[in-house]
Amino acid sequence: MNGSRDGTEPMYGRSEADLVRAFMSAADAAPEPVGNLLGAVERRRVRRTRRRVQSVLAVAAVIVVAGGGTAVARGVFSHRGGEGPILADAAATATATPERSASSTRKPTPSPSAGRAPGADIRPAAEVWPAAVSTIPAKAADGWRYQPITALSATEVLLAAESSFEKVGRLETYDTASGSRTVLTEMPGPEGVEEYFVQSIDAGAAHIVWYGTTPNNGDRWADFWVAPRSGGTARQVGEVTGEQAEVDAVGVTADSVVWSVSGGGVYRMPLGGGTAERIGGTDGLHLVSWPWAADVGERDFQKKQTKLVNLETMQVVEVKAPDGLETFRCGPEWCFGSGSSESNQVIAERPDGSQRRVLPGLHVQGQQDILARNLGLFHVSTVVGRDKRGEEIEDHSVPLIALYDPATGTLAGAGRRDPKGGSYGYGNSSSPSSIVYWDQGEKTVERCKTVDAEDLRRPSGVPTPTGKTRYCETTQEGGGKELTVVNLLAIP
Repeated sequence: MNGSRDGTEPMYGRSEADLVRAFMSAADAAPEPVGNLLGAVERRRVRRTRRRVQSVLAVAAVIVVAGGGTAVARGVFSHRGGEGPILADAAATATATPERSASSTRKPTPSPSAGRAPGADIRPAAEVWPAAVSTIPAKAADGWRYQPITALSATEVLLAAESSFEKVGRLETYDTASGSRTVLTEMPGPEGVEEYFVQSIDAGAAHIVWYGTTPNNGDRWADFWVAPRSGGTARQVGEVTGEQAEVDAVGVTADSVVWSVSGGGVYRMPLGGGTAERIGGTDGLHLVSWPWAADVGERDFQKKQTKLVNLETMQVVEVKAPDGLETFRCGPEWCFGSGSSESNQVIAERPDGSQRRVLPGLHVQGQQDILARNLGLFHVSTVVGRDKRGEEIEDHSVPLIALYDPATGTLAGAGRRDPKGGSYGYGNSSSPSSIVYWDQGEKTVERCKTVDAEDLRRPSGVPTPTGKTRYCETTQEGGGKELTVVNLLAIP
């Protein structure tokens, strides 16, 4: 393969695992998927599963690139809104032998003495914040599947109930202290609109807001709905088309629905209905959580953030990313960033560069996640070295992910890990969510099959391999009874 990662680092001489890691790091920047199945999945869940789908495509690309060796992608793909099976460990052994394959140039690394990964000392969230961890039902009383959104208080979890895959029908709350459930509102679709899907939900001080689209028909159309946060009838606020319908984040104030669009710019519409208007001075800005907006959106994977803007006061907070970081994102109070996944360390600091902390053994997989209450979410490295063949030596005792509270310097482990990968999710809230969850009853199952190498999807320009390929993928099976949740609003 000719080319480089990020246009600078040649891939020749790197192991298959390195190739996989490079593609996984670039997964979020991958082009929109093509083809009927993956294209439909991408359009249907515009916001919630982009990272998962593109990560799968990236691994598929590695399967072809690796050619004469074995490509193994070890890692976990986060899911928002409980999308179902998650690719956690994909492997392929190709019998095809391209002219120059990754395995032919691999240089083994000497084996260090086996040890524990730096993250092995991270204690589980249930030990660090016992009041914040609890279990909730995975399904509603009528069998509809719950999709966690965010926390409304230290004990109340906001849930969307799905009648079928992606079909959200109502909002409920679950009180972890009393074990009681309350239906807040039904979520009807607009009358006469087919193939309508709710895309993202956000909770304000007095209202809950969401927007929906018809992604399967190609229309640039969206509508907005609100319901009282205390419960009551939902109503449609209004509809938008064209650029205004390319929503990438939504929120609600005391009197308006607010949203930003993928090309930058923030709009508002009165809760009582009316004409949408663009908020002055918001060119290039993307809503983070009202009133804050940033000059990077969820698709700006390679763009450096330079500022945060308070849209109520128009106060500008300048941001300067440290040199050498591949990812760097800031909330109003804290920023998190990391270099390549090989470095396995995360930087935390204030937007002005003060109070810097270096967190070893952590890394960002895909687009990093800043959660509510200024917490950061990171993946924990399992790698403690390489053996004489160049294969990674892993320590599977470490937690799957780490939650970091910069205010106290506390790290806590979360998620479900097993030798094949694992899974976790965080709430499908437009603003940074205050819920992290996983299904402890799930298990990772690997299934393999032999296929024709030329039948595998591959990036444009990559030579077509020949021969048979052993293709393996893992899925999550079992579970479905209850979810373990970490409620960030319950952290002391």
